[in-house]
This record gives sequence, structure tokens and C-alpha cells, in this order.
Amino acid sequence: MNYSFHPEAEIEFIEAGEYYEEKGSGLGYDFAVEVYSAIERTITFPKA
Repeated sequence: MNYSFHPEAEIEFIEAGEYYEEKGSGLGYDFAVEVYSAIERTITFPKA
């Protein structure tokens, strides 16, 4: 299964990462890791 972000959602995702990075070093990265982890879980277990 593949996924993609809606263009507006991708912009929001990037902006959220930048926001968290401004709040603390590494928080933007941690945010992105959690989002991608959730996507991977959804792909792996689509009926969960």
C-alpha cells in the first residue's frame, strides 16, 4: 500500500515540524518520526 499527503496537508505537516523545532531542538524531528510511524502502522495494520 502506498500513501501520499494532500498538498495542503503536506504544507501543514512541514509548518508543524518547523513550529515544534522552534520550541526545542529536535522536537520537529521527533514530531515527523511519530507521524511517519503512525502512517507505517496504518499501512501494516489497515484493519486495526
